[in-house]
Amino acid sequence: MDSLRQDLRYAIRTLTRTPGFTLAAGLTLALVIGANAVLFSAIHAMLLRPLPFPSPDSLVRVWCEQDSVTHASVSPPELLGWREHSKGFSQLAGFGRTSLNWTGTSEPERVRAVRITPNFFSVVGVRPAHGRDFREEDAPAGGDTSAVLVSHGFWQRALGGGTDVVGQTLVLNGRSHSVVGVLPEDFSFPEFSEETDVWVPEWQDPQQHGNHYQSVLGRLAPGTTLEAARADLERVAEIIGEPEPGQSRHTVRLKGWQDHLTANSRDTLWMLWAAVGFVLLIACANVANLMLVRTMSRQRDGAIRAALGASQGRRLQQSLVESVLLSLFGGVLGVLLMLWGLELVRTLLPASMLRVAPLELNGTVLGFSALLSVGTGLLFGMAPAMHASGMNVLPLLRQSGSAVGARAGHPLRSALVMVQLALALVLMVGTGLIVRSLQNVQAVDPGFDAEGVVAARLTLAPDTYAEDTRKRAFFDGIAERLMARPGVEAVGFINDAPLGGSGSGGDFFLEGGSASPSERYYTEYRVASPGYFSAMRIGVRQGRDFGPQDTEKSAPIIIVNEAFVRKFLGGGEALGRRVRLGWSEEQPFREIVGVVEDVRHETLTEPAKPESYVPFAQYPLRAMTMLVRTHGPSAAALAALREEVKAVDGEQPIYDLLPFTERVEKMLLRPRATTRLLAAFAVLAVLLAGVGVYGVLAYSVSQRTRELGIRMALGAHPQQVLGLVLGQGLRLTAAGVGVGLIAAFGCTRLMAATLYGVEPFAPDIFLGVAVALSVISLVACWLPALRASRVPPSVSLRAE
Repeated sequence: MDSLRQDLRYAIRTLTRTPGFTLAAGLTLALVIGANAVLFSAIHAMLLRPLPFPSPDSLVRVWCEQDSVTHASVSPPELLGWREHSKGFSQLAGFGRTSLNWTGTSEPERVRAVRITPNFFSVVGVRPAHGRDFREEDAPAGGDTSAVLVSHGFWQRALGGGTDVVGQTLVLNGRSHSVVGVLPEDFSFPEFSEETDVWVPEWQDPQQHGNHYQSVLGRLAPGTTLEAARADLERVAEIIGEPEPGQSRHTVRLKGWQDHLTANSRDTLWMLWAAVGFVLLIACANVANLMLVRTMSRQRDGAIRAALGASQGRRLQQSLVESVLLSLFGGVLGVLLMLWGLELVRTLLPASMLRVAPLELNGTVLGFSALLSVGTGLLFGMAPAMHASGMNVLPLLRQSGSAVGARAGHPLRSALVMVQLALALVLMVGTGLIVRSLQNVQAVDPGFDAEGVVAARLTLAPDTYAEDTRKRAFFDGIAERLMARPGVEAVGFINDAPLGGSGSGGDFFLEGGSASPSERYYTEYRVASPGYFSAMRIGVRQGRDFGPQDTEKSAPIIIVNEAFVRKFLGGGEALGRRVRLGWSEEQPFREIVGVVEDVRHETLTEPAKPESYVPFAQYPLRAMTMLVRTHGPSAAALAALREEVKAVDGEQPIYDLLPFTERVEKMLLRPRATTRLLAAFAVLAVLLAGVGVYGVLAYSVSQRTRELGIRMALGAHPQQVLGLVLGQGLRLTAAGVGVGLIAAFGCTRLMAATLYGVEPFAPDIFLGVAVALSVISLVACWLPALRASRVPPSVSLRAE
């Protein structure tokens, strides 16, 4: 310990005597250590730290797998059958997101709600902080429930946070509900991007065989694996009966709940951490080169210490202590930079998971930062430490102080530079692929024009708007009033607007077609009004749009998209063909009267699916999205929407008001953030690699001053000296770029899942990056080479 304290004091004195070097190396290390700590914080929160529920590893998401849908929702009879007969699960619960209109207050308000089976919180392992949990009798047959649980946030924000909340009445969708409990403050449900306000128990109708709307969460029985649980549910499928006529039996898919919640972020996080790891290695190589130069310049001091009795291990310890101390200094600065970096990374992660697993500077992250700092110090300090401890003492003691120096072309320093160049090239190629991928996503034609469109969501109360005539009157009335406003070009409404994160679909049958499973078809269902295609500027390719002639009493019609025609009609004639949607056997056959262009409904990167549009007048729904195309500012159009809804029904809340362009921007938010981070890492890597090349050649020139002077005194032209130094640098560059290209070819294959419209091996990107990095390296070589060619021979010959 005494020797360690002595070495520590010596390292502090050494580093403080060279503040420029210490600050430059410390800031370099701070950037890379801080970036690694930020990414570790995200990976720890999302992937490594268990969900904050009892026995989280046993929580599993369950789906049906239908012919055309791999992750389909579950019908109530299936859920009831699984719960009754399954042995692989101790409990299974259903849930589904919805929204409710809260009235009876000064202003009507839409509340975010989840309909659940009464045993849901028992499955999750959460007990109310106040009041009680749901009971089976809270979900009576017929679905006429009067009980509700509220979140802690809603209790504080909307209900005053009083202790008398249990038993308080809320009017939701026109019905009175009694608050039976308040959920804990630290509970947040990670399935949805928005925090849930209220929870409502739901009865499972055993006759709703074709209605697949339930999401299912289960808790595995003790000792049961995922595969065993899946096989058990497949067994239950045999017990609960044959499927409906013309349908195949549904299979089952299972996934750990945490794996499901983080599926969209996992690849991105690992890719970013790999990129940051590359930058860390480049920085280590850079600092190792600087430390190696310092060690070489102090060789005589080390030789004297060895002659006075310092062992090889003691000299190794002294060098490593200095490196680790420098790295810890960088680590402290890196932790300060983390506070800024965490905000950048939060944009990459789902808001739902951030509520459950927030990114924070906790003890685990600080411990990781400390270990990373020590490990980094040992990594970049090992090369100079081994050199210092293994040098030959006697030749150094025979030399004068001024003659002691480093060899101009130390092979270890050259190898470190080649490693920097190779890692920088891999990172630049990966960044180039991600940039190209983002460009391809931004260039996608979504099938609609979002500019100038504002949107708002409306959900009518079931009791107040039970009759179809009232639904039609409400939405048609608002559309008429908005069209009368100046500057409004078109008004329409649809149940599921593009890029809204929701959708619905099911089977349909072609008239005259077979009902055998091989002839079954699946389509997305949309309910739209006249004016919707005009408001979104979705082109009508064949036939006509919906119009005022399409009423509840007119002949049943339908409009399909081009993907529907390509897939199910072989690209042939669609107009006049008749289909029956599989909602029920009572549904009539509908004549196709129009074909519209394809729309990217779910995401910009997924191709359009076959879609069918039914006129709102013939199938009115309570929940619709209003879309208004206007020539004026968006704020004025949103205000007009509010005013007209209030004029038609003052008790009707309106929500999710926003310009439609924000939906498109939201889809691009995460890929843009990923690209910017990767680009920042790539720029840092290139700068470090360029500095590494420059440093090696600059030091080489300083050590070869006498040699170069002799060459010039003997008649060498400055251009020859310039070429000599440039040749050394170009050999390093060629070797580094060559190794980097081979490594990039292997690494980019791992990125295939994160790319869109670009192959992992894109020759133009590989070639462009190689040329760009070579040019940057050439500039770094040129500066010391130019300086060497301009030194007068007389000055060079006097140099030691």
